[in-house]
Amino acid sequence: MSTQLNRKELIAQYKELKHDAGVYRVVNHQTGRYFLSNSSDINSIYNKFEFAKKVNSYDVMHKKLANDMKQYGFDSFSIEVLELLDITPEMTNVEIQKDLKILEAL
Repeated sequence: MSTQLNRKELIAQYKELKHDAGVYRVVNHQTGRYFLSNSSDINSIYNKFEFAKKVNSYDVMHKKLANDMKQYGFDSFSIEVLELLDITPEMTNVEIQKDLKILEAL
């Protein structure tokens, strides 16, 4: 029971953390092509990329990147944050997602 309670506490703490939301791109430096997207937690994108490199799994990243990553290798790619969203405490997740879509379109 204590592990279940500890898990709930850790989840609650994670949800209270401030996350950087924004627009990013993953750039292939060999071809110049890039993948543009947004995330409500930019750090999770970096973590996902580092995890993919560590386990040598191309499918961890977006499927549009998998073939190029397989062909050119992880070292040919980098993540660039293009714009961060100013999140206020009263913003809902729906509002954050809407604003991220607008930023990505710009």
